[in-house]
Amino acid sequence: MRAALAALLALGIIGTSASPALARPAAAVPAPAPAPAQEEGTDGSGPVLVLAPRESVIRENTDLAFEVLLRNPGEDPVPGGRLELRISAAPLRDAAALDAAPPSATLRLAESTLGETAAEGEQLATVSVPQAELPPLSDAGVYVVEGSFVSDAGDAGKEVSLSGTTSLVWRSPGAAAGGTAGSGEGASAASPGLRLAVIVPIVLPSEIRTLPTRRQLEEIVPAWDELLTRARAQEATLAIDPRVIAGIRAYGADVPESASRFLTRLEQSTLPSFLLQFADADPAAQAALGYTSLLAPSSLDFVSRFGDFEPSTPSPTPRSGTPKPEDANGSEAAGGSSASDDAASGAQEGSGSTDATPGEEGEKGDDDAQDGTPSRPQLPSLDELLSWPQGLAAAWPANGAVDSETLALLRDSGLSTVVLGSGNVEGSASRGRIERSEALVTDDALGAAARAALAGATEPERAAGAAELSSRLALAASGGSDPVLLGLDRGAVADASEPAAVLDLLASLDWLSPAPVSALPEGDIELRAGGTDESRLELLRAAAARESSITELGAVLVHPEYLSGYQRARLLDLFATRYADAEAEFETVAAQFRERDSELLGGVRVISTEHTQLVGSSTRLPVQLRNALPFDALVTVEVAPSSAALAVEERRFADVAVAAESNDRLLVPVRSRVSSGESGIVVTVSAASGDPTVFTSTLPVTIRSSFETIALWVLGVLAALLLGFGTWRSVRRRAAGPGGAE
Repeated sequence: MRAALAALLALGIIGTSASPALARPAAAVPAPAPAPAQEEGTDGSGPVLVLAPRESVIRENTDLAFEVLLRNPGEDPVPGGRLELRISAAPLRDAAALDAAPPSATLRLAESTLGETAAEGEQLATVSVPQAELPPLSDAGVYVVEGSFVSDAGDAGKEVSLSGTTSLVWRSPGAAAGGTAGSGEGASAASPGLRLAVIVPIVLPSEIRTLPTRRQLEEIVPAWDELLTRARAQEATLAIDPRVIAGIRAYGADVPESASRFLTRLEQSTLPSFLLQFADADPAAQAALGYTSLLAPSSLDFVSRFGDFEPSTPSPTPRSGTPKPEDANGSEAAGGSSASDDAASGAQEGSGSTDATPGEEGEKGDDDAQDGTPSRPQLPSLDELLSWPQGLAAAWPANGAVDSETLALLRDSGLSTVVLGSGNVEGSASRGRIERSEALVTDDALGAAARAALAGATEPERAAGAAELSSRLALAASGGSDPVLLGLDRGAVADASEPAAVLDLLASLDWLSPAPVSALPEGDIELRAGGTDESRLELLRAAAARESSITELGAVLVHPEYLSGYQRARLLDLFATRYADAEAEFETVAAQFRERDSELLGGVRVISTEHTQLVGSSTRLPVQLRNALPFDALVTVEVAPSSAALAVEERRFADVAVAAESNDRLLVPVRSRVSSGESGIVVTVSAASGDPTVFTSTLPVTIRSSFETIALWVLGVLAALLLGFGTWRSVRRRAAGPGGAE
């Protein structure tokens, strides 16, 4: 219930502080029946009340404080009114009670008054309950807190009734029964404790679509360093996006010092780790599309060309289970991505996403000679950039999407271990074997709560997620559960302002003890087949089909591998598991990707002009070339007349350089054979070798060479008249003599 409320909560806070009028604790009585919810709230468009404790665990001699957020997305203001907080009279028995209706027997915690909430606005209030005024909660455990808000009648004479729930841990789980709030009897000694294993992803923010720039690395590395430190304390298993490793190695000696130190620290870490698929691409979606091998990057030279490398670098041994960089099902198996990280142009694609830009490094386009002669050092190979020999041969598909085809694809790709969500299996064990694959099973409920604690856009959202995570772990500990596995959401960790915050929370819970994944006991589990949304598959299939058309255009580039590597990196990002969530708005992402593909398909072409007139018998006709690709092009341009009315003196222009995403002008000498008429020139653009041809078009030309003859006659007549008039005037002056001027 709290997860659903957190999902409904909008971003932003318009803060107003409430001054609570605290009431004395009351005896346990049934909670009053809540007033009917506002009618428009039934479809999620009405006001929403979110409640969260400031501290998810209430210890000895601690006051309670709650953050209350009232959001009003409607067009009418919500009148002010009365807010009441009540707590369940007894602790919950198990985690299932967290998802059930609030208990009927409750104790009153506090009352407060909230002011009016403006239309399309929010207000934040804090309600405090001093320790001395807490209800007599005798047993340690997890309690539900319900907030009820009833507005005044307002101008329309209609009340607004809202409710929200949260939970908190009263002392630690397993405390001796009969202890009181101020007794000083700690719970940790009596708690059976819970062993918790954690998978911590190290991934790039969602705004980076291929590889990061040096500037972006400097911004991201501090958060990665802190995350790695907290992961060591939790004995966690690391799930690493290969772009993190390749993105640091791609700059060679030019990489920021902080990034180089982080990579060294990561390589020397004793924590177990495995590589995600490049860009955290989803193997389940690839299996659903019928791929026979996992997609992999084809080249990263489009970024590593900016690095500084030694003349020769020994090639490290690729890690076990690394898929080969060949296409799945041929070159048609991959396509573009949603909002690409354009490592060559710096163009922005999609709302809020920015590209890894060489422009930020003081460069744009290729760093090679414009005359077509490449000049660059030996760049590291793909295996050198992606090598991770210490990694486990494991995969982590999108949560709940794995079926037998996915497992078969992973095994065929050399990946014998798969991470699944608990909703994707039958059974309660956190480790087992399914169809000849070893399976690690993460707890979906814990993962959702941790995601809310990380990804909440406001403090109440994050506090609500932390409270739910603490409550579920406390209930698991008090129930004597077997060790459980928590997999942190990759999208939430990638974009969280403080990705290590949830690990700090786990470290503060004294009833938890860290455990490695290898300590999880094996049990009997069976696969509960999942699936990938069909609309997402159709969009991925369409994007994949466009890849071959785009990569063919690489023939006109100085380095064709730049475009193929760039497009494959975009595709893998489009397959990312973060887009598998139903709330990810994948249709919007795919539309942005398709728009970028349309730009790339422009390739190198001639900009057509509507009115080109030839007013002389011969001239140099300008032809505008446009390079829509993010890398420098080297093309051959051939020109031919469309009729006998024109003669083209030079028909072939070899090695014409057009910089990345820019225009260039070519002057074509032409001569007219008629005085007037309509004709044109046929312009063909092809690769420097002449094949393939990427563009052919006819530029219309209007011939008006007779205008030149008429203009010459007019000028001649005018010159003759001026000469004659001047001669006549001089003769008259001489004939008049000295006094003739007057």
